[in-house]
Amino acid sequence: MKRLDEVCGKAGWRNEYRDIPNNGGVECGISIKVEGEWITKWDAAENTQVEAVKGGRSGAMKRAAVQWGIGRYLYNLEEGFAVVSATRAPGFQYAKSKEVGVFYWKAPALPGWALPSGTPTEQDQQPHDGHQQRDQAPQSVDADKILAEFSAYAGSENDSDRLKHRYEDTWKLLNGFTEHQNKCKDVTGIRLKELKQAA
Repeated sequence: MKRLDEVCGKAGWRNEYRDIPNNGGVECGISIKVEGEWITKWDAAENTQVEAVKGGRSGAMKRAAVQWGIGRYLYNLEEGFAVVSATRAPGFQYAKSKEVGVFYWKAPALPGWALPSGTPTEQDQQPHDGHQQRDQAPQSVDADKILAEFSAYAGSENDSDRLKHRYEDTWKLLNGFTEHQNKCKDVTGIRLKELKQAA
């Protein structure tokens, strides 16, 4: 909702729900005002086992948002798992359950290409040789050339793991060039989708 508010304005979008008969779930339509006309895109989800109605509506709205391109790149993410530990460690959260008692967990890290521009990755937050990394773009970097070389490479790479690794390296090289990082992210997302469809 925050993204829709930022892009469309609070009065420039709306949502509505329709229940699917016979406990079939719920549909959500997100409408955006485009040149004075409301355009609606719909998607649906089943009601969930926990907070059935709320979960179903939330799922349907997320799916409808993807129809507008919001968060679409998240479908390119590989499955990730939280790390669980019996002892506390930096970055871990406290949790407790009836089954196992007290434990600590850490959410899986998102790859750099799945984060908004300028968001530091886990690697970026660790000091290198005792010095913090700067957010300013180095003057000697030719961002256009780096992006062009990466785009050419991505178009011919057929291994998604190698592509992701190269993307992360290129992302770091483009530190401080937000527009180039965004284009790099787009190229990577498109190529990963092509590779997934070809598999």
